[in-house]
Amino acid sequence: MEIANLPIGFRFNPTDAELLYYLKKKVLSLPLPANVIPELEAFQFNPWDLPGGLNENRFFFCKRKKNLMSKCSSFSTDCGYWKSSGKEKQIVAGESNHVIGMMKTFVFYQGRNIKTQWIMQEFTIVAHLKTPFLDQRLMMKVGSWVVCRLYQRKMRARNHGAAELGHSFAQTTPFLPTSPSSSSSSEITDMSSSDLDE
Repeated sequence: MEIANLPIGFRFNPTDAELLYYLKKKVLSLPLPANVIPELEAFQFNPWDLPGGLNENRFFFCKRKKNLMSKCSSFSTDCGYWKSSGKEKQIVAGESNHVIGMMKTFVFYQGRNIKTQWIMQEFTIVAHLKTPFLDQRLMMKVGSWVVCRLYQRKMRARNHGAAELGHSFAQTTPFLPTSPSSSSSSEITDMSSSDLDE
């Protein structure tokens, strides 16, 4: 996927809900508003080896089959591994309270057990399906793609010395963006199973 030639000063910093808008377009094979998210199996790489500009969040489309959380909670690289952290978070569209996606957080560990400041958030689209005999709707993940956001958490002053010992790569990688913004309202509509049949 070729990245668009963007103007100087352009910053792509979508909210969680806005990021799911891009993913929904990708899942449904619809044209994207801008080609700013490359396709890359991000979990196969060390975070500092992934492409992207300095001081920016980095985003990647990945094939869902290779990082499906029901089957795997960590992904190995040549210098460490990505490990899932905490529970999945529901992403809600605006004030409608409709769940439009899920977010799973991963932390990169260098070597065997050195926890780093690198964070990868994996987003999936969900659909609500009606069950045939029960008056309820089941939520399930859909589509063959996920979208990931990579960033490096800022080190707290009290942990700065300890963090320097465990992160030799930090000295050569000055990538220190702010944490991503939280979910906010969006024009995403609730995606049903019929949307995927188009």
